[in-house]
Amino acid sequence: MLSYILPFIFQIVIVVFIHEYGHYYFAKRFGVGVTDFSIGFGKEVFGFNDRTGTRWKFSAIPAGGYVKMFGDESAASTADIDKLTEMSDTDKQRSFHYKSLGQKAAIVAGGPLFNFILTIGIFTYFIFVNGITSTAPIVGEVLEKSAAQEAGLIAGDEILSINDGKIESFQDISLAISTNLGNISKYFSF
Repeated sequence: MLSYILPFIFQIVIVVFIHEYGHYYFAKRFGVGVTDFSIGFGKEVFGFNDRTGTRWKFSAIPAGGYVKMFGDESAASTADIDKLTEMSDTDKQRSFHYKSLGQKAAIVAGGPLFNFILTIGIFTYFIFVNGITSTAPIVGEVLEKSAAQEAGLIAGDEILSINDGKIESFQDISLAISTNLGNISKYFSF
């Protein structure tokens, strides 16, 4: 059971870290103070403070995470109204709540954006390592009274071309059919 749970937790930690780092990156870029960067929720298990005062920590429940910004009352980024009204001009420049709408939007969108970049990276890696799989254009079964039967196809036929367009994979067939509706039955080559 541990061989399933530990890899799952590891993957969640990576995805959460990348997501939260997206928020952190844009917050820092726009001069917002970040007080906490947490992987997980609940009680802190271990952590450290960096030179800018951010507490980087792992918490007991590894089912998410958060970036707590300067001026927030909680990890859910709810504003501490009392603290916000009493802030000096210097502190207001470090607070998420006093940033422009565009900056706030970039900070909020940073997490999903970084996850999107992570996804592109993972898929690119797998495509380079494994290639793109495709299914050979071989007919598995022909249904009675179907367009395939009317075209003369039988089980085991390999479709080589449609309307003089070369067919290399099963996906090519649906593209050829959808772009040549009404005039294909006499143009199959197999």
